Amino acid sequence: MAEISGFQSGFSGYSSEQIMEILEDEEKLTSIARDSGEKQEMQQSKELMMASNRSLAEMNLNLQPDLDHQKIQLTKRYCCLQELHESYQLRRSTLGSSSLDTLLALLQTEGAKIEEETENMADSFLDGSMPLDSFIDDYQSKRKLAHLRRVKIDKLQEMLLKGIHLPQGSSNEHQESLNSFQRLSNGSPAHVKPTSQASASPYANLPNAMPSSYSSAYPQGPGSALPGFIL
Repeated sequence: MAEISGFQSGFSGYSSEQIMEILEDEEKLTSIARDSGEKQEMQQSKELMMASNRSLAEMNLNLQPDLDHQKIQLTKRYCCLQELHESYQLRRSTLGSSSLDTLLALLQTEGAKIEEETENMADSFLDGSMPLDSFIDDYQSKRKLAHLRRVKIDKLQEMLLKGIHLPQGSSNEHQESLNSFQRLSNGSPAHVKPTSQASASPYANLPNAMPSSYSSAYPQGPGSALPGFIL
């Protein structure tokens, strides 16, 4: 409305005859419209807006490679997330369908594996094929994991020797048994059901000593359990 009012004010000094002449002269009317201040302001605003849009478009084009890279990374991470979720579901189903002695055997296997990995890592460091910084970080992490697994093995052996087992009942009881087992692995009291008689336990008594495949020494001793249950 302001542009229209300004345009009308430019004809305030014209008589009716002059205005009619201008309206009948198309070329003169076009010249007046082109030279008006409102038209020039609109043209400048249009040019500024076009320049701004062009700048934004160029900026978006410059960001396109990074956007494509981020899309690829997102796709890879989503695939990795799916694999981790499937691995988690598999481990969870294994935990739910296995007895304690089976879990103990699996954990002992994993414990022997991490022991072998740390020994190979130490050999690589002594051979000079691994830098000191990488060796310290990786070795400490793996030794902590090995210590955690050793604590879990000791707890599982204690549970088996006491005749404790995972009950095979309803889904609620089954979930409670999983929660109890995880609480025990975290060092908290676990509410599990012992057998009525030690001789009635379906599991064979395990020897007190560890198998020869898991005989590596722990300089610091078992100590207290670390949080979490990791196979």
